[in-house]
Formats: sequence, structure tokens, C-alpha cells
Amino acid sequence: MATILDYIAWRGDVRLAVSPFNDVDALILSQISYLNFDGLLAADFSKKVKLSELAEQFRSAADFQARSDMGALINSLSVELLFAAGASRRFGAMKVCGYVNRISTAEVKQFAALTFDTGDRHKFIAFRGTDDTIVGWNEDFNLGFMKEVPSQHDALEYVNTACALLSGEIRIGGHSKGGNLAVYAGAYIKKRYRRRLKCIYNNDGPGFLEDTIRLPEFQNLAPKVHSFYPQFSIVGMLFSHIGGYAVVESEQSGIMQHDPFSWHVERSSFVTLDGFDKGSIVFQKTFNAWFGALNGADRELFVSTLFTIIQATDARTNSELEKNWLANSRKIVKALIALPSETRGEVLKIIQLLFHAAKKNVPQLMGLG
Repeated sequence: MATILDYIAWRGDVRLAVSPFNDVDALILSQISYLNFDGLLAADFSKKVKLSELAEQFRSAADFQARSDMGALINSLSVELLFAAGASRRFGAMKVCGYVNRISTAEVKQFAALTFDTGDRHKFIAFRGTDDTIVGWNEDFNLGFMKEVPSQHDALEYVNTACALLSGEIRIGGHSKGGNLAVYAGAYIKKRYRRRLKCIYNNDGPGFLEDTIRLPEFQNLAPKVHSFYPQFSIVGMLFSHIGGYAVVESEQSGIMQHDPFSWHVERSSFVTLDGFDKGSIVFQKTFNAWFGALNGADRELFVSTLFTIIQATDARTNSELEKNWLANSRKIVKALIALPSETRGEVLKIIQLLFHAAKKNVPQLMGLG
């Protein structure tokens, strides 16, 4: 079956004027946002660079190898995707601007975004999903108990600034946490820009607290949200969502289906299925039962304790954590032992709730209960 790279090979010579912007185009631009364009793109929205030129600048950069190393969690084919898109008629003439990349350990924030002038009187704002950094994953977990995380604030500010400085209608999208940021920014965009917001693409992005999605800002946004999840979704099934969705066929297994390069494409759309895999349903039921049993304080305690332990390794990225796993595992055990007994006991109770939820839901969903 075909993937997004095959799509560019097939449809890359077809301009948007002939075949309008579609869901697959949105995923491709969202994936390109994972690349490191530091020093190649300006934050200034008035300084636009053709994607074809940006691809060549990336290719010829003195630190090309370092830029191409995207860590353990982001598919290295993203570089090939950039080159293929840049060389195509469909994407090459698109202009890119407004690149920002902010990581703050102190704020627990990982945020990056860029804007594409797609040439069809629309702009596409792409938010980067969670990268290889530990702080990025910490912020993801904070979604479970915080009404707003720092990257959501930055995403809203970014969209409002882009709307103020750029003309035309707006599409917003992202993969993983980038999808969450797109929905959040769309919900709270300034009133005077709402008519210009045409569509939001959420590609396997985590959801929101239940109280949040009940707000009118989110409920009113639902018709504009296009959500896509692989048949085995873990990240995308976290928390609660708005609007409808489509389940996309993937050639990978398990959590590796989160990788957009595994999603199947046919002509100008995704290959969709009737529903999720049984294993994904097991996870959803188990996680929701466990998460629903925790109050806000318990969620915060679990997340803060988890990342306090991980930070004891001094690893800044998941790649560093994995590379030195033996030494880091010793540090993790040491940090766990060093926790105050009360904290350790509370966290163990929370973990026991997870096992209880799994014990209850797995047999039912496997037809054994």
C-alpha cells in the first residue's frame, strides 16, 4: 500500500488549482514541521521562502547531519519528505514563514510552528508535535491535569499574530501534540478571525480534559475539526475529544502506528477502516477507567513524580535515555528509593488503580468476561 511519500510521487505534479488541498496534504505539511529549520527560516511573517529553496538550504547546511538526526521518536524519512515535497510542483512553490522553535525546561514547554502560504488564497499553520526532548513529553503528561499548558498558550498567540499579519483564509494542523495545539488555538482564536478559520487537522493528537471540551468554544468548533487516528491509537486516544474522526489503516503494529509514514494513502485520501483494533480499544477502556478514577491532585502527583525520577538521569532527550539505559535505569531506581515514603506510597496506589482497570477491562474486551 502507498504512503505519504508515494503520494508525492503520484500527485506531486498536480497543482492545487487542479486538485484542491486535502487531508493528506495537511499531514505532509504537519510532518515537515518536525524538521529543524533554526537559522534557515525567520520568525518574521513577511520573510517568505519557497519550500523548494528551503529544502535546498537544508540539504546544503554545514550541519546537515546534525539537523537530520531527529532522535528516536521521529521518523528520519521526514528529511526525504522535505526534499520530495520541495522538488514537486504541488508543494515546491509554497512559501514558508513565521518559524519559531522554543524549548524551556523551566516552563516545561516544547513549542514549534511555521506557516505555509499554499498558493490557493489560504495559509496553513503547522504545529510541531512532541519531539525527542524529555521536556516535550513532560508537557504532554501535564495535559492530564492542567487547563492550559505553555505550548497551548504559545499556539494561540501564534495563530492570532499570523491572522493579524497575513491575508486570506486559514487552515491549522499538526500531528501528535501538534494536533492538540491546533484544536486549542482554533477554539480560542480571536472572534474577529473566526470566519477566516476554515479547517483544523488533528492527526493522532491527544485530547483535553472533559470539562474543557464541554465549553462552548470547543463545541462550536467541532464541525471544523478533521481528526485522523491509526487503527491502533495510543497518543490520540488520551483524554477527551470533540467532533467526528476517521480511522486510518497503517502498515505498522502497536504504538508504531503513531508514525505518519505508516499510514496508507489511496489517490488523494487516506485508506480508512470501520473502527479501531481490539488492542487499541482495550487501551482506551483501561486508560479512561484509570484516569477517571483520579482527581486532579493525584494526576499532578503522578506526573510530577514520574518526571522527577526521569530527570534524575540528567538525560535531555529520549535518545539519551535509551542510549545509556543501563546506567540510567540505576539512577531511576535510586531516585525512586529516595522518594519520601508518603509520596512513594501515593504513587503506588495510583499505579494499582491502573492495574485494576486493566484487570477489569481486558477480559471483557477479549470476550472472556
